[in-house]
Amino acid sequence: MDDPPRFEMDATGLDAVAAYFHHRAVQGLMEAWRWSGVTEPLTVDGEPWGARTLSESASGEVFQSVYVLAQRRGEGHLSRYVAGADLPFVTGPDCDLERFFQRRGVPYVLAGLFTQSKEYRAIERHVGGRRAARSGVHYMNHIDEGLAVLRDLGATERAKRAWCLHPMLQLDADLPGSYADLAALSDDPAVLVLAMEYRNIANAHLSRREVSSLDDIALSPLPEVTDMLRADKVQNYKDFLLHHGDAHPRAAALHRYFQQWLARLGVDHARFVRYFDALQVGVDRVALSPSARPAGEAPSCP
Repeated sequence: MDDPPRFEMDATGLDAVAAYFHHRAVQGLMEAWRWSGVTEPLTVDGEPWGARTLSESASGEVFQSVYVLAQRRGEGHLSRYVAGADLPFVTGPDCDLERFFQRRGVPYVLAGLFTQSKEYRAIERHVGGRRAARSGVHYMNHIDEGLAVLRDLGATERAKRAWCLHPMLQLDADLPGSYADLAALSDDPAVLVLAMEYRNIANAHLSRREVSSLDDIALSPLPEVTDMLRADKVQNYKDFLLHHGDAHPRAAALHRYFQQWLARLGVDHARFVRYFDALQVGVDRVALSPSARPAGEAPSCP
Protein backbone atom coordinates (compact mmCIF):
# COMPACT_ATOMS: atom_id res chain seq x y z
CA MET A 1 0.00 0.00 0.00
CA ASP A 2 1.27 3.47 -0.86
CA ASP A 3 2.36 5.77 1.96
CA PRO A 4 -0.09 8.60 2.70
CA PRO A 5 0.97 11.99 1.34
CA ARG A 6 3.05 14.24 3.55
CA PHE A 7 0.56 17.07 3.01
CA GLU A 8 -3.06 15.93 3.24
CA MET A 9 -4.89 18.59 1.24
CA ASP A 10 -8.37 17.21 1.99
CA ALA A 11 -8.26 16.51 5.72
CA THR A 12 -11.58 15.88 7.42
CA GLY A 13 -10.44 15.82 11.07
CA LEU A 14 -8.45 18.05 13.40
CA ASP A 15 -5.77 15.43 14.05
CA ALA A 16 -5.02 15.30 10.33
CA VAL A 17 -4.91 19.09 10.21
CA ALA A 18 -2.45 19.17 13.13
CA ALA A 19 -0.24 16.69 11.26
CA TYR A 20 -0.47 18.88 8.15
CA PHE A 21 0.62 21.95 10.12
CA HIS A 22 3.49 19.98 11.63
CA HIS A 23 4.78 18.86 8.22
CA ARG A 24 4.48 22.42 6.90
CA ALA A 25 6.47 23.64 9.89
CA VAL A 26 9.30 21.22 9.06
CA GLN A 27 9.26 22.52 5.50
CA GLY A 28 9.28 26.09 6.82
CA LEU A 29 12.59 25.54 8.59
CA MET A 30 14.37 26.30 5.31
CA GLU A 31 13.26 29.92 5.76
CA ALA A 32 13.71 29.94 9.56
CA TRP A 33 9.98 29.86 10.34
CA ARG A 34 9.25 28.79 13.92
CA TRP A 35 5.94 27.04 14.59
CA SER A 36 3.92 27.48 17.80
CA GLY A 37 3.05 23.78 17.81
CA VAL A 38 -0.56 24.61 18.71
CA THR A 39 -3.56 23.78 16.50
CA GLU A 40 -6.62 25.80 17.50
CA PRO A 41 -10.08 24.58 16.34
CA LEU A 42 -12.30 27.08 14.55
CA THR A 43 -15.99 26.42 15.18
CA VAL A 44 -19.47 27.61 14.38
CA ASP A 45 -22.42 26.49 16.52
CA GLY A 46 -20.01 24.29 18.42
CA GLU A 47 -18.93 22.33 15.33
CA PRO A 48 -15.40 22.64 13.87
CA TRP A 49 -15.11 23.96 10.34
CA GLY A 50 -11.35 24.26 10.40
CA ALA A 51 -8.31 25.13 12.48
CA ARG A 52 -5.58 27.71 12.70
CA THR A 53 -2.01 27.78 13.89
CA LEU A 54 0.60 30.50 14.46
CA SER A 55 4.16 30.77 13.17
CA GLU A 56 6.93 33.30 13.64
CA SER A 57 8.99 34.51 10.71
CA ALA A 58 12.77 34.90 10.72
CA SER A 59 12.25 38.59 11.50
CA GLY A 60 10.07 37.80 14.52
CA GLU A 61 6.66 38.71 13.08
CA VAL A 62 3.74 36.42 13.95
CA PHE A 63 1.52 35.04 11.18
CA GLN A 64 -1.43 32.69 11.13
CA SER A 65 -2.41 29.83 8.84
CA VAL A 66 -5.94 28.47 8.51
CA TYR A 67 -7.06 25.09 7.22
CA VAL A 68 -10.69 24.53 6.23
CA LEU A 69 -11.87 20.93 6.67
CA ALA A 70 -12.68 19.29 3.34
CA GLN A 71 -16.32 18.65 4.22
CA ARG A 72 -16.88 22.29 5.32
CA ARG A 73 -15.54 23.98 2.21
CA GLY A 74 -17.87 26.09 0.13
CA GLU A 75 -19.79 27.31 3.19
CA GLY A 76 -18.11 30.73 3.38
CA HIS A 77 -16.29 30.14 6.65
CA LEU A 78 -12.88 31.35 5.49
CA SER A 79 -14.33 34.49 3.89
CA ARG A 80 -16.05 35.44 7.13
CA TYR A 81 -12.97 34.60 9.16
CA VAL A 82 -10.49 36.71 7.17
CA ALA A 83 -12.83 39.72 7.31
CA GLY A 84 -12.07 40.04 11.01
CA ALA A 85 -8.60 38.48 11.12
CA ASP A 86 -6.33 39.71 13.90
CA LEU A 87 -3.07 38.63 12.28
CA PRO A 88 -1.61 38.50 8.76
CA PHE A 89 -1.49 35.11 7.02
CA VAL A 90 1.32 32.93 5.72
CA THR A 91 0.65 30.55 2.88
CA GLY A 92 2.58 28.45 0.40
CA PRO A 93 2.61 28.46 -3.41
CA ASP A 94 0.81 25.11 -3.62
CA CYS A 95 -2.06 26.14 -1.30
CA ASP A 96 -3.71 28.23 -4.03
CA LEU A 97 -4.81 31.00 -1.64
CA GLU A 98 -3.00 34.00 -3.09
CA ARG A 99 -5.84 35.19 -5.31
CA PHE A 100 -8.31 34.64 -2.47
CA PHE A 101 -6.29 36.91 -0.17
CA GLN A 102 -5.62 39.47 -2.89
CA ARG A 103 -9.29 39.84 -3.87
CA ARG A 104 -10.21 40.54 -0.25
CA GLY A 105 -7.26 42.78 0.57
CA VAL A 106 -6.05 40.38 3.25
CA PRO A 107 -2.42 40.88 4.37
CA TYR A 108 -0.31 37.79 3.72
CA VAL A 109 3.16 36.56 2.85
CA LEU A 110 4.10 33.77 0.49
CA ALA A 111 6.58 31.29 1.98
CA GLY A 112 8.46 28.37 0.50
CA LEU A 113 9.17 29.61 -3.01
CA PHE A 114 12.21 27.33 -3.10
CA THR A 115 9.85 24.34 -3.00
CA GLN A 116 8.91 25.20 -6.57
CA SER A 117 12.46 24.66 -7.82
CA LYS A 118 13.01 21.81 -10.24
CA GLU A 119 15.37 20.04 -7.88
CA TYR A 120 13.05 20.19 -4.86
CA ARG A 121 10.15 18.94 -6.95
CA ALA A 122 12.32 16.10 -8.21
CA ILE A 123 13.19 14.84 -4.73
CA GLU A 124 9.57 15.22 -3.60
CA ARG A 125 8.46 12.98 -6.45
CA HIS A 126 11.25 10.51 -5.69
CA VAL A 127 10.58 10.29 -1.95
CA GLY A 128 6.82 10.81 -1.83
CA GLY A 129 5.37 10.16 1.62
CA ARG A 130 7.88 7.46 2.54
CA ARG A 131 9.21 7.29 6.09
CA ALA A 132 12.25 5.74 7.75
CA ALA A 133 11.43 2.27 9.04
CA ARG A 134 13.02 2.68 12.49
CA SER A 135 12.02 6.24 13.41
CA GLY A 136 8.90 6.77 11.29
CA VAL A 137 10.30 10.14 10.20
CA HIS A 138 9.55 11.36 6.69
CA TYR A 139 12.54 11.09 4.37
CA MET A 140 11.77 14.62 3.16
CA ASN A 141 12.59 15.91 6.64
CA HIS A 142 16.24 15.23 5.84
CA ILE A 143 15.98 17.58 2.86
CA ASP A 144 14.02 20.31 4.64
CA GLU A 145 16.14 20.28 7.77
CA GLY A 146 19.33 20.19 5.72
CA LEU A 147 18.11 23.24 3.82
CA ALA A 148 17.68 25.00 7.16
CA VAL A 149 21.31 24.30 8.01
CA LEU A 150 22.41 25.48 4.57
CA ARG A 151 20.48 28.70 5.07
CA ASP A 152 22.26 29.29 8.35
CA LEU A 153 25.60 28.61 6.69
CA GLY A 154 24.85 31.15 3.96
CA ALA A 155 25.18 28.43 1.32
CA THR A 156 24.69 29.20 -2.35
CA GLU A 157 21.47 28.55 -4.23
CA ARG A 158 23.29 25.91 -6.26
CA ALA A 159 24.38 24.13 -3.09
CA LYS A 160 20.76 24.03 -1.93
CA ARG A 161 19.57 22.65 -5.25
CA ALA A 162 22.33 20.05 -5.32
CA TRP A 163 21.45 19.10 -1.75
CA CYS A 164 17.95 18.24 -2.91
CA LEU A 165 19.33 15.86 -5.52
CA HIS A 166 21.97 14.07 -3.44
CA PRO A 167 19.73 11.16 -2.30
CA MET A 168 18.93 10.40 -5.93
CA LEU A 169 22.58 10.24 -6.98
CA GLN A 170 24.54 9.02 -3.98
CA LEU A 171 23.63 5.32 -3.87
CA ASP A 172 24.70 2.96 -6.64
CA ALA A 173 21.18 1.53 -6.73
CA ASP A 174 19.67 4.95 -7.50
CA LEU A 175 22.30 6.38 -9.82
CA PRO A 176 21.38 4.56 -13.08
CA GLY A 177 17.74 5.63 -12.93
CA SER A 178 18.63 9.21 -12.09
CA TYR A 179 21.29 9.32 -14.81
CA ALA A 180 18.71 8.18 -17.34
CA ASP A 181 16.45 11.10 -16.41
CA LEU A 182 18.88 13.95 -15.74
CA ALA A 183 16.80 16.46 -17.68
CA ALA A 184 14.03 16.09 -15.11
CA LEU A 185 16.38 16.76 -12.21
CA SER A 186 18.01 20.09 -13.01
CA ASP A 187 18.60 22.62 -15.77
CA ASP A 188 21.96 23.68 -14.31
CA PRO A 189 25.02 21.50 -15.07
CA ALA A 190 26.85 23.05 -12.09
CA VAL A 191 24.17 21.73 -9.73
CA LEU A 192 24.68 18.22 -11.09
CA VAL A 193 28.45 18.56 -10.69
CA LEU A 194 28.00 19.53 -7.04
CA ALA A 195 25.68 16.60 -6.42
CA MET A 196 28.14 14.16 -8.00
CA GLU A 197 31.08 15.63 -6.10
CA TYR A 198 29.05 15.21 -2.91
CA ARG A 199 28.60 11.56 -3.85
CA ASN A 200 32.35 11.24 -4.38
CA ILE A 201 33.32 12.69 -1.00
CA ALA A 202 30.52 11.23 1.12
CA ASN A 203 30.83 7.70 -0.27
CA ALA A 204 34.55 7.62 0.44
CA HIS A 205 33.90 7.86 4.18
CA LEU A 206 30.80 5.87 5.09
CA SER A 207 29.94 4.95 8.66
CA ARG A 208 31.33 1.40 8.44
CA ARG A 209 34.81 2.60 7.53
CA GLU A 210 37.00 3.40 10.53
CA VAL A 211 39.53 6.20 10.20
CA SER A 212 42.57 6.69 12.40
CA SER A 213 42.87 10.45 11.95
CA LEU A 214 40.59 13.32 10.99
CA ASP A 215 43.05 14.09 8.21
CA ASP A 216 42.01 10.79 6.62
CA ILE A 217 38.64 12.38 5.83
CA ALA A 218 39.23 14.13 2.54
CA LEU A 219 37.11 17.20 1.83
CA SER A 220 36.15 18.64 -1.53
CA PRO A 221 37.92 21.64 -3.08
CA LEU A 222 34.39 22.97 -3.72
CA PRO A 223 33.09 24.90 -0.67
CA GLU A 224 29.48 24.22 -1.66
CA VAL A 225 30.07 20.50 -1.18
CA THR A 226 31.57 21.10 2.25
CA ASP A 227 28.43 23.01 3.23
CA MET A 228 26.29 20.12 1.96
CA LEU A 229 28.31 17.71 4.09
CA ARG A 230 27.79 19.92 7.14
CA ALA A 231 24.04 19.86 6.53
CA ASP A 232 24.07 16.08 6.13
CA LYS A 233 26.09 15.22 9.22
CA VAL A 234 24.27 17.72 11.45
CA GLN A 235 20.84 16.49 10.38
CA ASN A 236 21.72 12.81 10.52
CA TYR A 237 23.38 13.10 13.93
CA LYS A 238 20.39 15.02 15.27
CA ASP A 239 18.07 12.23 14.13
CA PHE A 240 20.42 9.57 15.45
CA LEU A 241 20.44 11.14 18.92
CA LEU A 242 16.68 11.67 18.96
CA HIS A 243 15.57 8.30 17.61
CA HIS A 244 18.41 5.86 18.28
CA GLY A 245 21.26 7.04 20.47
CA ASP A 246 22.85 4.48 22.75
CA ALA A 247 20.07 1.95 22.01
CA HIS A 248 21.43 1.45 18.50
CA PRO A 249 23.47 -1.77 18.12
CA ARG A 250 26.34 0.24 16.58
CA ALA A 251 25.94 3.23 18.89
CA ALA A 252 29.62 3.66 19.82
CA ALA A 253 30.82 3.43 16.23
CA LEU A 254 28.15 5.82 14.96
CA HIS A 255 28.86 8.36 17.71
CA ARG A 256 32.52 8.22 16.70
CA TYR A 257 31.63 8.53 13.01
CA PHE A 258 29.52 11.67 13.51
CA GLN A 259 32.01 13.19 15.95
CA GLN A 260 34.84 12.75 13.46
CA TRP A 261 32.89 14.25 10.59
CA LEU A 262 31.66 17.25 12.58
CA ALA A 263 35.15 17.93 13.89
CA ARG A 264 36.58 17.68 10.37
CA LEU A 265 33.88 20.03 9.07
CA GLY A 266 34.49 22.60 11.81
CA VAL A 267 31.10 22.22 13.49
CA ASP A 268 31.85 22.64 17.18
CA HIS A 269 29.73 21.52 20.13
CA ALA A 270 27.99 24.85 20.66
CA ARG A 271 26.91 25.11 17.04
CA PHE A 272 25.68 21.53 16.95
CA VAL A 273 23.60 22.08 20.10
CA ARG A 274 22.05 25.14 18.48
CA TYR A 275 21.16 23.12 15.38
CA PHE A 276 19.89 20.23 17.50
CA ASP A 277 17.39 22.56 19.15
CA ALA A 278 16.47 24.56 16.05
CA LEU A 279 15.69 21.53 13.89
CA GLN A 280 13.09 20.18 16.28
CA VAL A 281 9.59 21.29 15.37
CA GLY A 282 6.69 21.72 17.76
CA VAL A 283 6.27 22.08 21.50
CA ASP A 284 7.77 18.75 22.65
CA ARG A 285 11.40 19.52 21.92
CA VAL A 286 14.06 17.33 23.48
CA ALA A 287 17.16 18.76 25.09
CA LEU A 288 20.48 17.26 24.08
CA SER A 289 21.19 14.50 26.58
CA PRO A 290 24.08 15.27 28.96
CA SER A 291 25.29 11.73 28.32
CA ALA A 292 25.71 12.38 24.60
CA ARG A 293 29.32 12.73 23.58
CA PRO A 294 30.01 16.39 22.78
CA ALA A 295 30.05 17.10 19.08
CA GLY A 296 33.38 18.38 17.86
CA GLU A 297 35.30 16.40 20.47
CA ALA A 298 35.82 13.09 18.70
CA PRO A 299 37.06 10.24 20.84
CA SER A 300 40.40 8.78 19.84
CA CYS A 301 40.27 6.03 17.25
CA PRO A 302 41.91 2.63 17.54
